[in-house]
Amino acid sequence: MQLAPALRLSCDPLRPDVIAVVGGGGKSSAVFRIALDLAKAGHRAVITHTARIAAFQTEWAPAFIETTEDHLPLAALARALDRHGVCLLTGPVVADRRAGLLPATVDALARQASALGIVAITIEADGSKMRPVKAPAEHEPVLPDSTTILAPVLGLDAIGAEIEDRGVHRPELVRQVLGLPPTGIARLTPSQAARLLVHPAGGAKNRPATASLLPLLNKADTPLHLVYGRLVAHCLSALGQPALLTAVGAPDRDPVAERWGPVAVVVLAAGASSRMGRPKPLEPVDGKPMVIRAVETAAAAGAGPVMLVTGAQAAAVCAALAFWQESAPTQVHVIHNPAWESGQASSMQAALRSLPAAVSAAILMPVDQPYLDPLLLRQLVHAWQRGADLVAPTVDGVVRGAPALFDRSRFTELLAVTGDVGGRALLQRHTHDVVGIPADARWLKDIDRPADLA
Repeated sequence: MQLAPALRLSCDPLRPDVIAVVGGGGKSSAVFRIALDLAKAGHRAVITHTARIAAFQTEWAPAFIETTEDHLPLAALARALDRHGVCLLTGPVVADRRAGLLPATVDALARQASALGIVAITIEADGSKMRPVKAPAEHEPVLPDSTTILAPVLGLDAIGAEIEDRGVHRPELVRQVLGLPPTGIARLTPSQAARLLVHPAGGAKNRPATASLLPLLNKADTPLHLVYGRLVAHCLSALGQPALLTAVGAPDRDPVAERWGPVAVVVLAAGASSRMGRPKPLEPVDGKPMVIRAVETAAAAGAGPVMLVTGAQAAAVCAALAFWQESAPTQVHVIHNPAWESGQASSMQAALRSLPAAVSAAILMPVDQPYLDPLLLRQLVHAWQRGADLVAPTVDGVVRGAPALFDRSRFTELLAVTGDVGGRALLQRHTHDVVGIPADARWLKDIDRPADLA
């Protein structure tokens, strides 16, 4: 998977992304890789830094321009971008380092992005002395106000390693952030790494209010590191935080191995059940109402929040759900769709508008598939993690419309659907983009009429 879609970059000079990369374990590689890959795709990007970098790093870019704190060389930038599509904007040499730019200079560059055709500015915003993990000092990180994405990096070789000087930059601060004793042997666990990345004194320090947080779990280039990355990502997802498993320093492979984040499972139960002749969500199958079977299946997937959309039989459905929730470990978020009579699209859209901002994708599933296996929902999520934006089950090679997964990048299209259709319209419009997951036909059996219960 490439970085631009995984980071959800706009690739639009009118809405330039300013990506500040902090932490350790591949920060410099990430800053250069994002911009260089954008240039390969035909976009324009600028690499820069607000912290000092090694003087030799100018060799990593096809062109570099040196500037002073109070000067923005627009003409030189335009020429370099015309020729290469990407360049490094850097400060003067100080000993064996290059001085960082002022945040105000980066903000000024962001304001000129449209005129220069720049879609992204990548920034190295602190230092780590080549250690895979760190905690920021009082003066770090140095973030421009224009930052749109704050990306704390952690090298996965730090998992299981001792929190001490040889492998950690400022281990005393890492211990402090994690609430660990100042002395004694301590090894970094996946849950501690997740906490460090999102902590306001750790990876999220100085985060601008308008910037999103997206940790990069780097060096996911071996089977062991991939396992470590998944453990950290699982902990982050439980905190409602998306993350990327990356190998940004390996030019011969895609930089993103997997993406992780909360995936909402939306159970659609707002219809009038006209063909059934009685409330379908309350109809028992093997002794259990279909709405309870549906929310149990959604919860068993373990993907993220479970949402239930009600409509025609809202009161009765909520009563059945309340009885179930007295002993259930999973919280179900109920959304009432007052416009349920207008069709399934309005129910789908009511759920999408209610999703937390951290939700990365959504699975839309009907209430009337009582034999659905949670395994299928997990397979949809796994396909999304590997880069698929549209995922649906197939039976004998034919794509079925539900349950189906939609990446957040597709929500705008879903919000434009009208009538008594849901995500199927989008799947049909983008047939070649749909990743199919072979499924047992029995899992997808709909219960529409009384005869279907026989």
